[in-house]
Amino acid sequence: MKRLHSPHNGLARVRPCAGYRAAMLLLLSLACPTTTTVGEDKSSDTAPVPLLVAAPAFDPFSGLALVWTVAGEEADADALGSIRDANGAMVRRQVAAEAGWDGRNDAGQPVATGTYTLAVKQGEATATHEFELVRAGLTSAWAEDDEGMTATRVPLYWSGRRHAQDVTDAFASVGAVDTAAGAIPLPALAESLLLADDDEAEPLAYTYDSRPILSVQLGAESALGHTNLEAASLQVSLPGWTRLDTAPIAGGSTLTFQRDEPLGTTVGVSEETLVIEVSAEDADGTMWPLQSLGVPWRAYRLMDTPAWGLDDERYEPWVSAVDPALRALEGTAPERNLVLDGLVRWIFEDSGLEYDTQYGASAYTVYPGNDWEAARFDMTGFLTRRFGLVVNCTDCAGIVVGFGNMLGADVSYAIIGWGFDLNYILAIGGTEYTHCPFGRGGCGFSYHAVSVDSDTELVWDATLALDGDDDPGASPFTRRLVQSVPADEYLDRLAAEPAEYVYQAKGSIQ
Repeated sequence: MKRLHSPHNGLARVRPCAGYRAAMLLLLSLACPTTTTVGEDKSSDTAPVPLLVAAPAFDPFSGLALVWTVAGEEADADALGSIRDANGAMVRRQVAAEAGWDGRNDAGQPVATGTYTLAVKQGEATATHEFELVRAGLTSAWAEDDEGMTATRVPLYWSGRRHAQDVTDAFASVGAVDTAAGAIPLPALAESLLLADDDEAEPLAYTYDSRPILSVQLGAESALGHTNLEAASLQVSLPGWTRLDTAPIAGGSTLTFQRDEPLGTTVGVSEETLVIEVSAEDADGTMWPLQSLGVPWRAYRLMDTPAWGLDDERYEPWVSAVDPALRALEGTAPERNLVLDGLVRWIFEDSGLEYDTQYGASAYTVYPGNDWEAARFDMTGFLTRRFGLVVNCTDCAGIVVGFGNMLGADVSYAIIGWGFDLNYILAIGGTEYTHCPFGRGGCGFSYHAVSVDSDTELVWDATLALDGDDDPGASPFTRRLVQSVPADEYLDRLAAEPAEYVYQAKGSIQ
């Protein structure tokens, strides 16, 4: 049989010198492997490309530019960069490392959200970094409670619109997260205390010891396109609050937080901008700041839920009433007597009211049908001072009862009668003690209205200050505000002859 030497029989003859050279090349390649780094141009077998470090995600409206650093022996930290989109199209030809990229193309227009690549030339090679351009913004914010377990929210009443808040509605919202010109934040808090415009954020009311629950919704769409949040590994935090939900962050997501500590240990007003920090996490676990999202926040810290015991929305706390009252009471311990004491001081010393020493007539309180137990205080008129600053005792009692019950301090009014002479008093707005507030012919009251608590038999009266020394019927005088004064002692200091409490009721407001 003839042996075949054709190269087509599946066996190729190799010359010895060629086999030697092939083996040597293989050994050299194994002894000197090529070094690679992130972003390296692998077509080059020369020096490694320096490492390019930048954020894994970038929000063009964050106020921060996309900046980068390069590291390595041959790194050129000042090298210009360029930006291409996911299709490889050039977006920005030259970007200085010091200034960074502002999210705009060469024409100065904001570019769409999506995947982009930063390229920085380093010698003969190019280092690259892929990142996500995202848009994080809020469209709505809600304030919630958990039926009193850790938080109790109280609806507020807008007296200008004559309606109570719907606690299921967002207290702040916008239609979109941005325009092509920039970000759209949640609206500022309402300036008017009588009503809130549709494009304003509303204040909230909670009992002082509540730990409110806050929910916010991220925008699903942006003027730049899709928000692209799903493409980035994002984390959020709100200092002093704990996030309750665990779902991945995406466009349209709802984030829920609960305050770690109660709103306060006193009554008053908590007002700030809550700042939700959004960060992007890279493959190494490093967090990169992405965006700060502000939530307007004003929470009225009530002593308790309203104490009227009447089922009508107008007996919820009025924004126009609790705002000035709680600012005046800021820092007051949430105890009923102390809250009422503070109201008396505020009304008597700071309201600018004066006692009607001519007629002793009521300006803001009426008795429908002459029913002494049906006193109705015109809260609406008083808040705008519709009938001026001159008042009488029924007005001052109505103020204490009206404001006190809104704040959760249970108090009623009482009528003292009938026709009795006075010891020395200092009338609201007055400068001198007198026992004849209506002149020489008027040295007594036909009746007098005060605020009382029948359980503890204490009295509060913003109409006047008593003489607090051992002889209330003669000088000298020691001013004593009527704050938590025992009922019997109050009568002894007020009246120069016997008087008694003849009517007591909660009253109403309008």
